Amino acid sequence: MKITFAAWSKDMDNLLHSSSGGIFFELAKEMLRRGGKVVGVVMDGTTARYVLSDNLEEIKRMQGSKYVPSNPSSVIKEIKNCKEPILFTGLPCHIEAVKKVCNTDNMILCDLRCHGLPKKGIFEEHIKKISNGREVVSIAFRDKKAGWERESSRVCQSLIVKFSNGDIYDKFDQYMRDYMDGKILRPSCRVCKRSNVGDITIGDFWGVPPPLENRLGTSLVIINTKKGKQFFNSIDSIVKKRVRFYHYLNREAIKYLIGTSLKKAGLLEVIK
Repeated sequence: MKITFAAWSKDMDNLLHSSSGGIFFELAKEMLRRGGKVVGVVMDGTTARYVLSDNLEEIKRMQGSKYVPSNPSSVIKEIKNCKEPILFTGLPCHIEAVKKVCNTDNMILCDLRCHGLPKKGIFEEHIKKISNGREVVSIAFRDKKAGWERESSRVCQSLIVKFSNGDIYDKFDQYMRDYMDGKILRPSCRVCKRSNVGDITIGDFWGVPPPLENRLGTSLVIINTKKGKQFFNSIDSIVKKRVRFYHYLNREAIKYLIGTSLKKAGLLEVIK
């Protein structure tokens, strides 16, 4: 079963605080409504950490992309003893780890479209250089004030670091550029073919066809299992636009992006 949607939250506040269409937070709220708990990643200073929570404010900290490594081992031990239903959102390799060691009958597994993880230590060195001795209070990737547009890659390159003395680093960042260009990825991530391993898969819908796009952020949602379908269909706070022939549309989107770039450069006639 593979059903694909272009989707986004109807909640404007959620949409603006999410990297794309705000789908994770809508899934999380539904799990809380059912009396369950949510697993996701939060940033604690410079560290990305998996947590299990039923606290809405804690779950809000799980919103947004985190382009740094995190280890699910401790939270996997915790969910083994959890009797409440769980929404587990994480990378495909971490979802597979959960499936190997846990009974997932009471879980909704949601894997993220993964670009890969950076090599060990690179992010820490970059933040150390930026900080120059200042204490880091918070880190945010891809702030939406840069926009969310299929023609722009710069939205993926923003990094905001806040310090205890009130200073703010807010730039289109070299670490983010290198990460998005694949220059600092782990070798294992370069050859990884894991995808669509959860009940639901979510990610940015870059290159979404214009009729299916929300300019404030559009998520790609792929339904992989009957359980995922039932859970997703139960949520009324999401705009859902069915996408047929997804792989064909992806090719068309790539052609659109290339055509747009070449047109701006005055070179479109070359490829016609």
